[in-house]
Amino acid sequence: MRHHRLVRPHSAAIVALCLALLLLAGCGRAADTATLTASPERPSVSLLTPSATASGATARVAPTSATARPDGLSDDEAATLGSLEQVDGYPLYTMHYYGDYTPAVSPGAGAGPVESRPAWGCALFVALGDAGNQLYGRNFDWEFSPALLLFTDPADGYASVSMVDIAYLVDEARVRRLAELPLVERRELLAAPLLPFDGLNEKGLAIGMAAVPPGDMVPDPAKATVGSLGVIRLILDGAADVDEALAIFNRYNVNMTGGPPLHYLVADRSGRSLLVEFYRGEMVVQPNDEPWHLATNFLRAAVEGSAAGQCWRYDQIQRRMAETEGQLSPAEALDLLGQVAQEGTQWSVVYSLSSGDVQVAMGQQYEAAHSFHLPLTPAGD
Repeated sequence: MRHHRLVRPHSAAIVALCLALLLLAGCGRAADTATLTASPERPSVSLLTPSATASGATARVAPTSATARPDGLSDDEAATLGSLEQVDGYPLYTMHYYGDYTPAVSPGAGAGPVESRPAWGCALFVALGDAGNQLYGRNFDWEFSPALLLFTDPADGYASVSMVDIAYLVDEARVRRLAELPLVERRELLAAPLLPFDGLNEKGLAIGMAAVPPGDMVPDPAKATVGSLGVIRLILDGAADVDEALAIFNRYNVNMTGGPPLHYLVADRSGRSLLVEFYRGEMVVQPNDEPWHLATNFLRAAVEGSAAGQCWRYDQIQRRMAETEGQLSPAEALDLLGQVAQEGTQWSVVYSLSSGDVQVAMGQQYEAAHSFHLPLTPAGD
């Protein structure tokens, strides 16, 4: 296990550059496009919301005063991009985000039809049987996905750590040499807070997602709309427990236009976990009834009774959790992720809801997993 000592970043001034320009510079697409892609073959991802005046997503970052730096970056942007470190050749990078970001929320906007795209494969579980060692494990399975472990600490939210697939931001020709590039040539990474695929915040709350069949949701015109990854950012920044996470889900339409439909597994250090799904036009919430919870790539709400036989990865995780009564060490959690890994498993991550420790293995290299840490606030604070 490779250990990396990281401290959480301190909040500073607001980010200078409008994210629309970031998306334009980083992806070679118009700022009002609905999604980010790095190649024609890569499926699009719903980031935040559709714009009220355009066909796609417009992410907003609060403006700030002009900078005197010759490269055009603000001090916060330069500090953010300067914190980039490569810790694994897959590659895996780490970065601290300095300053604030504002996820775009579109009042009353509705989601369009979901495009038919290749499905991701993922496995998620929480082991909550040991109150002093509660873990969230997750495999992200897809095509080549270089990753960024991102530390954020917004002034008006909770500090968190999250995994970002930076193939949506950086072309493959540059992705393995980002740390060698001048700061200004890394600037598309400033959009990384808007792309969390899973994460843990300082309150000991973790969340991740997996692709599932469509749930045929009809948007509520009375609700604002947030994207399928944007809702993860809102929850990491704003939810101290699963009840607050559920309140965020209830507050918004979740727009999955342009990407695969998702369901979400969220857990906190009280020992509670929720599987949030969208099925037959309704949001279905399934709490854990054991000291564990899990999800793969089928809608649990569509299955009556036992889910056995729906997915071999689900069955294997379920058996292991039952055998251990939801108690695993971080090494055992990584081993379980290895047992259910597939050819396309890009990263495996284990978040400790109890300690803030994070283990990341890239490309199924479990013997070379990296260890990080997010300081947690004391329980009850």
